[in-house]
Amino acid sequence: MPAINLKNSMLSIIALLPFAFSTLAQDVAQAIDEKKKKENAGLEVIEVTAQKRVTTLQETPIAISAFNGAMLEDQDIQDSADMQFAVPNVMVTAGGDYSVRGVGDNAVSSSADPGMGVHINGVYLSVNASQNEFYDVQSIEVLRGPQGTLFGRNTTAGVVNTITKRPSDIFEAAITTDIANYNGLRTKGYLNFPISDSVLQRFAFSTVKRDGYSETVARDVDFDTLDGRDQWSLRSSTIFEFSDNAEGFLFAQYFREHSDRSVSVGVLCKADPILGCDNSETLGYEYPNTSFTDGSLANGSLAGLFASLGYATRPDFYNTNLDGSPRQYPNDPRKVATDYQPTFNAEDLLLSFEFNYDFGDYVFTSVSAYHDRDNEAHRDFDNGDGADAMLVAQTLLLPEGRSEPTTRHSTTRTDSGASKQYSQEFRVASYLEGPFNYTAGAFYLKYEGESLIRFLIPEVTAVAAFKAIPDELGAFTFETPEVFTDSWAVFTEGYYDVTEDLTLTVGIRYTEEEKSTKTRTYSPLDIYPFAPGSYLTSDFDMESTYKFGDGEWEEFTGKVGFGYTPDLEMTDETLFFGTLSRGYKGGGINPGASESSFPTFDPEYINALEVGTKNTMADHTFQANITAFFYKYDGLQVGGILGDGTTFNTNVDAEVKGAEFEFVAAPIDGLRVNLNLSFLDSEVIEDFLTSPDISSPSGSGPVNLKGNSLQYSPESSVQFGIQYSHELSDGWEISYRAQTYWQDTFYSRLYNIKTDKQDSWSQSDFSVTVRDIADETWEFELYVKNAADEASITGLGVDNSLVGRYRTPTYLDPRTYGVRVTYHFE
Repeated sequence: MPAINLKNSMLSIIALLPFAFSTLAQDVAQAIDEKKKKENAGLEVIEVTAQKRVTTLQETPIAISAFNGAMLEDQDIQDSADMQFAVPNVMVTAGGDYSVRGVGDNAVSSSADPGMGVHINGVYLSVNASQNEFYDVQSIEVLRGPQGTLFGRNTTAGVVNTITKRPSDIFEAAITTDIANYNGLRTKGYLNFPISDSVLQRFAFSTVKRDGYSETVARDVDFDTLDGRDQWSLRSSTIFEFSDNAEGFLFAQYFREHSDRSVSVGVLCKADPILGCDNSETLGYEYPNTSFTDGSLANGSLAGLFASLGYATRPDFYNTNLDGSPRQYPNDPRKVATDYQPTFNAEDLLLSFEFNYDFGDYVFTSVSAYHDRDNEAHRDFDNGDGADAMLVAQTLLLPEGRSEPTTRHSTTRTDSGASKQYSQEFRVASYLEGPFNYTAGAFYLKYEGESLIRFLIPEVTAVAAFKAIPDELGAFTFETPEVFTDSWAVFTEGYYDVTEDLTLTVGIRYTEEEKSTKTRTYSPLDIYPFAPGSYLTSDFDMESTYKFGDGEWEEFTGKVGFGYTPDLEMTDETLFFGTLSRGYKGGGINPGASESSFPTFDPEYINALEVGTKNTMADHTFQANITAFFYKYDGLQVGGILGDGTTFNTNVDAEVKGAEFEFVAAPIDGLRVNLNLSFLDSEVIEDFLTSPDISSPSGSGPVNLKGNSLQYSPESSVQFGIQYSHELSDGWEISYRAQTYWQDTFYSRLYNIKTDKQDSWSQSDFSVTVRDIADETWEFELYVKNAADEASITGLGVDNSLVGRYRTPTYLDPRTYGVRVTYHFE
């Protein structure tokens, strides 16, 4: 496989870059006018909570990227998807899942856990609230690498922690309005005030509304665009100062969305008469051959049943018009032939209460939280224009429960889910004057969830509407009405100052967890073959389709590390650090039809070695942070969709190695430059035989995955940004910012076949901001994102054989531009 040779190059770069950049920084510093140097305040100090105690970014001995509120605004980081443009070796999928250093969410199961621990104010979320916008944020911390001690299970990739702004004892308020193309309207704001001397209150809100980025060319539909947004969120934060030593923080956040958002917009397919799509060599804008897809049912295996009801479909209706002429489909990624307008509804409630008591040498913290989430989505599944498909109008049972006669063939997919999570953490952090300090605690989590995936095919739902078969069998359904997880852990991490410059860190965590599921998979084929005249009395026991699974796991995780802060002549501050850690992600239960042979899949373990250095130079105007890492995966969880639409998960061993470089410079007053470089090399290291297309009737044999790259693991990426601010007359300041991001090729699946490989892509953004620095009231910003209007593919999925196993691409958002106005109330 093509791969960069990182072993030697990384060591050489790491050895030389600190000295090269320190020399460069000294030369630049000497060339800068002394007056400018005195005026320059240098780089700001950023505080982080990566060790569950407040430290600064540059003194924390792990790989971490952190952004305060001002940095988020300057770099236009609006949501989780924007994090990949600012953090080395991070990718974010269309569903909001993170992949960090090639580690992400590869298993496909309702009982599978994420690899990235997503937190809000230190509260772990089993279900990522990825649709939420960032607003009224104090800081965001992205910890790269396994965090198995303080953060525990499901942090093999790392941790992202969003810390919202807390109430203060003064009145302040602001509102931001963002007007953009695609009829885009965003608003954000906050209101802060003291209720009394001991009770402080802060409210914040966010709204997003815009038209969809995709246009449908389907005939006889009542909508023009899809994949738009209509969502809002409200937050309340309250601080109770019970005494000089005791404080409580009550947090509540509610999110709601009712959009025509779609996880998948458009398809890629090279039509094949046997497979539906043959995507092994090339991808195209063709539609699956209907002889092997949902469109064949009425004229194929169920023909007798449908004929007795008077139904029939026109052969090859996707590819030909009613008069037999060939039908043209768009080859523009922003245009689709979808004839069903998607809907996406979600509600998310997060409640937490944090209590802190300061004993002097110790601080006790309790964090109690409740998270409740519901979502339901409906979308076109065949992604085709099914007009004039039926020769006779039939009744179509729609997802919302409506029935209507139609001649349109429109297969739809429903995805719904609900979850509730309760969590409790107790911990104690010491602040002793001696050489030894520690953090210790206990954690408990209870999770309850359910999920449903349903495919509604017109010919089948028509039969169900006539009560020919049980209603449940009127669709292809994958149902998990019960998922339970109970997990608890105890942990401690100690810090010992061997000398004034050298600190050792040792941590350990013990975790136990139990999981159980109730699942079933069913379809009309469960009572096939049908006989004309006998189907009306079909007797089928739906309860017999349920399958039950459970699993128990326990594990020790931990870390040993050091931090060394020598006094070097070439730098203002320097930290060398190294960590050997072990991460753990819980096992799971294979759903539905796969349970009998392989009921569970194992946890994944990661042994990680990380070394790095953090340097501040040139009178605190230049930072150079460099990290190298090596991962040994024991049982990386991987999953996929089988030919019958069910999912299957297993484990495979892998290795990952790479390096990350983060540079920030503020050489003169008003100028800020940042550069991030990342390199990654990943591969499967054991023999693992499987087939890229298990359902292939042509008999594509199994292939060995050994040596293949992990999915979503680009070998390199570059992020560069430059911003310059200067004063105008009469107390105003203007800022100009340009930033660009480039990402190397990557594979979307572990199979690494030709069409799994995605081309390199880039995005460039520009903005101009004018601020009232005299009264600090008004702020105006003009911006453009994806200025080149690239339609690059950033992700690619594969669907099941019902629709010919077509590919579902995720594209960069198109060029967006607008104006942002902020007003601060006094």
